[in-house]
Amino acid sequence: MDKQKSIAEKIYDIASGSLTKAGYEVIDVEYRKEKTGHVLRVFIDKKGRISSQDCEKATHLLSSAMDMEAPIHFAYTLEVSSPGLTRELKRREEFDRFSGRDVRIITRQPVLNKVVLEGTLRGMKNDDVVIDNDGVEMTIPFGIIKKANLTFKV
Repeated sequence: MDKQKSIAEKIYDIASGSLTKAGYEVIDVEYRKEKTGHVLRVFIDKKGRISSQDCEKATHLLSSAMDMEAPIHFAYTLEVSSPGLTRELKRREEFDRFSGRDVRIITRQPVLNKVVLEGTLRGMKNDDVVIDNDGVEMTIPFGIIKKANLTFKV
């Protein structure tokens, strides 16, 4: 496991502990070195919508928790935001939570001769993700999903 991924996992635990009490769910944590320096991105959600005030509040809570537990020992930029309308789905429970929403899934190996699948998410069945593609139910093994995102049509 690379060092940045290990740090992101530690921060996910710290963020979940401090932000869950305030009513937020930590969706994902990214930690990487960019041109401007090290950047820590924390994506949060809650029932309803995430506002800029929510991001500000979560930033203050997380900054305090990070100061106490100190998993990063050098300068970094902390960014807290919503995962957005086309959020990535990573955990099994997210595929059930967003059942009924449109989704785009990229697989590591073909399913019905396709590696890009789109349709309406129907949730999880055993260890498979189920989508409806124009009335055709497609079952995708969770383990072969490379990337899955909600889609948004105007």
